[in-house]
Amino acid sequence: MKLHIIRHAEAVDQSSTIPDDYRYLTCRGRTRFRRVADTLKKCGIDPELIVSSPLVRAVQTAEILAETLRFSGELTILPHLADNFRLPHLKEYLESLTPVRELVIVGHEPDLGLIVGELLDHSPCTIKKGGGVTLKMKLQPEGISSAFLWMVTGGGKLITNHTSAMARLTGGQAQPEEA
Repeated sequence: MKLHIIRHAEAVDQSSTIPDDYRYLTCRGRTRFRRVADTLKKCGIDPELIVSSPLVRAVQTAEILAETLRFSGELTILPHLADNFRLPHLKEYLESLTPVRELVIVGHEPDLGLIVGELLDHSPCTIKKGGGVTLKMKLQPEGISSAFLWMVTGGGKLITNHTSAMARLTGGQAQPEEA
């Protein structure tokens, strides 16, 4: 299965009039994420399922992606994606699905970065706003095996080199790949 893990795009700041759950995308966030969505479309992604956190900024990000991809299904809201979503939750969710070949998850930091870090044996990772990582995954009884395919920056740049991607995801702390 291909798993696309995407952090929501740039949103307005939380304030006394805008609680965290209702933070919405800024104009800049929408514009930049449309570039990300276009890049993903050019990569040929064709998800059977798009799953989002219920928070407004994540749902709006998922909607932009669905519109760009001309996704014909309904967005799925997974409440647990809103906070403290970890690898065991992902595994449990994937096991609950009928098998899919391609899935998009839209959520938040630090949760998504922690999951990517665990799956790629590079902790900790941070996905920048509007960015995403694509992995090839396989569920196994002992856990999840995964391999890096590519990442897309929050500005829409595609990075296919594993070392370069890990340097970005870890803030330059990536260990060099072994030959």
